[in-house]
This record gives sequence, C-alpha cells and structure tokens, in this order.
Amino acid sequence: MRKKILVVSHERSGTHFLMNTITRCFGELLGWIDLDDKHGVNWRDPEMARAWLAQFKGQFVPALFKSHHALPLLAPVIGQELDEYIVFYVQRDGRDVMTSFWIYLNRLVDDWGPKTATVGEFMRAPSRGVITQYQSDERITMLQRWVDHVAGWNRADFLVHRVSYESLHAQHDAVVDRIAAILEQPPVTRARPGLDAPSILPWRGKVGTWREFFTAADSDYFERNTKRLRG
Repeated sequence: MRKKILVVSHERSGTHFLMNTITRCFGELLGWIDLDDKHGVNWRDPEMARAWLAQFKGQFVPALFKSHHALPLLAPVIGQELDEYIVFYVQRDGRDVMTSFWIYLNRLVDDWGPKTATVGEFMRAPSRGVITQYQSDERITMLQRWVDHVAGWNRADFLVHRVSYESLHAQHDAVVDRIAAILEQPPVTRARPGLDAPSILPWRGKVGTWREFFTAADSDYFERNTKRLRG
C-alpha cells in the first residue's frame, strides 16, 4: 500500500506551498483533509481522534492530510499509525510567520485569534480564539506558541521529514528531488506553484517581509524569546 502523506506546520509557515508542490509534482493527490475540529473531533481526546482516523486505515487516500497541531496533541494519535504515513514538517523564519499570521488574522471576520495594530503587539498577545485548538498549552503568547510548536516537532521521537519555507523558495528543484527520494517515486513535473494555487488567504509569499514591519524593539523581543531554538 502506498503510504498516506501528512503535512504538519505552524500556521503561515508555507503549508500550502509544500502541499501544492507535492500534489503538482507527484500526481494522484487532490486537495487536502484537515485534521481539525470541523469534523467534530476533539484532538485533545486521543481515543476519539484515533477512531476518526481509523476510517482511512489500510487504504491509499488520494489527498494530503494537513495539521497545525502541536506535537503533544498529535503524537499520541499519529504515533500508532506511522506505518501508514509519511510525515513532513514545514518550518519558516519565525519573524515572517508572525508577520504573515498577524496580517492573516486581521483579515478574518470571525474570532480566530488576536487582532492587533502591530506585529509587535501580536507577538506579545495571549493566544486565544479558534486557533487554540492546535496548541497544548493554552496560556501562552503568540510568539511562545510558535516556539513551542517548532521545538516540539524538532524533537519528535519518530521520523519527520523537515522542509524549510526558504528552501522551497530558493532551491525548489532540490526540494522536489528530496521529496522524490522520500516517496520513492520520480516527479511527473517540476512545476513550482504560485500564489494562485489552492491555499487559504495567501499574502505575498516572499522571504524577509518581516523587515517592513518589525521595530528594533520587536527584533530584540523575538531574539530574547526564541533562544531555546538556537541552543
């Protein structure tokens, strides 16, 4: 049986950039299945989550699986299904993540998360709203939330194939070659997806946009609060 593919990331990290690269370059996969509460699943309840995933057991699914969950929430569920999944984790410069996420949440009408006047205020704001379904600790700032997510998935005790947003931009063909080796199949094309590819409220799709929005104090705050990712 061909394994199913799960793409995990913190929001606004290039999730759809990678998913669209896989679907375009390797064929057979159409769209994605979100692992979130829209299916009536409480992902804080591993038994309920495993029961929902059981519907896909033992079969190839012609769609990607997508998750924004922190490792402590998803590991107890997917850990027992690893023989059926290839797991990719997309990681992006946290300053660009914060900037894109700030723009994204301010564009939404519903209460998905904090809305602030600046990205600096956003990083320091307590996480709230719909997005808290993905985090294991509910009492954290938006920047702490990102740090926890990345730190967690970087120490997963099962095989996770990490792809950076920046490498997708600068070395797309090389990333496609790496994915081909992981999937053990050659690409059918090397087409690079643009902002018109399926996604959710795409913004600029660039690297380094944070420089237009961060103050010196914001940069200092970011550096001080992300030290454990560089240790």
